[in-house]
Amino acid sequence: MGWDKRIFEYTKKLHMYSGLLTFSAFLVWGITGVEAMFLPAAGEFRPPPVTGTQEVAYQAPGNLDDDKLSRAIYAAVKIPLAAGRYNVHRDEQSHLAFNVFTINGGREVAFLEEKGVVRIDHRRNSTLSYLSSMHTAHSGRHQLTVMSSLWGYFNEFSTWAFLFMTFSGLYLWIATRPGLRWAQLTLAATVVVTAALWFAIR
Repeated sequence: MGWDKRIFEYTKKLHMYSGLLTFSAFLVWGITGVEAMFLPAAGEFRPPPVTGTQEVAYQAPGNLDDDKLSRAIYAAVKIPLAAGRYNVHRDEQSHLAFNVFTINGGREVAFLEEKGVVRIDHRRNSTLSYLSSMHTAHSGRHQLTVMSSLWGYFNEFSTWAFLFMTFSGLYLWIATRPGLRWAQLTLAATVVVTAALWFAIR
């Protein structure tokens, strides 16, 4: 078997296995892509209602500023699938508060120092919002838990696999039937639509 034939066969196998290994990520991306077209306009988003509240006993160590204290609370409460804290601030009652991102819905954390408890309000995602959060989760986003990191690495692998499948698919087409009319039309339409969308949303 010549080198050209070997390269073609290896590329075809890698192309196929890349799709099989990352199909679940592609499915999530497809669903969230359709869902994104029906999202509220900028400024009109309303967070989901609070679906549960948890209180955790906590005694704050002394001599910590708000950022370090929020970091210590974040480490102590161990929210499942937590993917980082943000928006550290003082609420209207001067309680230290911050938000925590999780795939299954955001947490609003407040430290009630006078009671010695941390209150955690959970705003559970809908199914579509949950899938959308899975779509955006990557290993480089904040300091993730083990389970979040595993999905993040898989998401990144799927991104590169999709890029590989795009170029390997072009190679397989050109190497076999470059004159196929519907394939040429599909490529041309894809380029035109992609360029139009890119200019439209810049």
